[in-house]
Amino acid sequence: MGQVACSHTPPPEPTPPPPPPDVEIPGWVLRMPPKKGRICATGAVDPTFFRQDGRTSAAETARAELARTIQVKVTAFMVDEQTNYGGYVDQVIVTEVITSVSEAVISGAEILEYWYDEFGNVSKKGMTYAFACMRTDESAAQLAERIHQAVPEEGNEKALEGVRERAKAAFDELEAMEAKKQEQ
Repeated sequence: MGQVACSHTPPPEPTPPPPPPDVEIPGWVLRMPPKKGRICATGAVDPTFFRQDGRTSAAETARAELARTIQVKVTAFMVDEQTNYGGYVDQVIVTEVITSVSEAVISGAEILEYWYDEFGNVSKKGMTYAFACMRTDESAAQLAERIHQAVPEEGNEKALEGVRERAKAAFDELEAMEAKKQEQ
């Protein structure tokens, strides 16, 4: 009988895919830039079949992220407001104010830019990003108005002005915290 010799040659290693083309990535996609007088957020969505759907979803995500950021600050503000005046603020009212401010933020946030990651330079190929901002003075005014609507009291103008001032200070503080976070 003859002997059969088998030689086993390992298959060649697959060649790695070429790196994505050099594309200029907007700075706000990688790191939130400080924007004086504004609170900003970025939204990102996975690839979609239609590019316009990606833009719409990324914008909604950016607005929702902006609203979430402001909700945290509004909650802290409402607790601080309750503490400063020594009064009791019903949780239902707090929830109502937070919900209405969030709705105002979502509708009032401005989408400043979009970016489509065609080659997957940042994450997955085909992701869409949106950059949304809202002016802090508008946010503070809306907060004061929502509180006034939730807890209407005649002759409360002085207290309402105090609310506006503290709301403005709270949003300025949020803006400063965002800027500080970006410097790190």
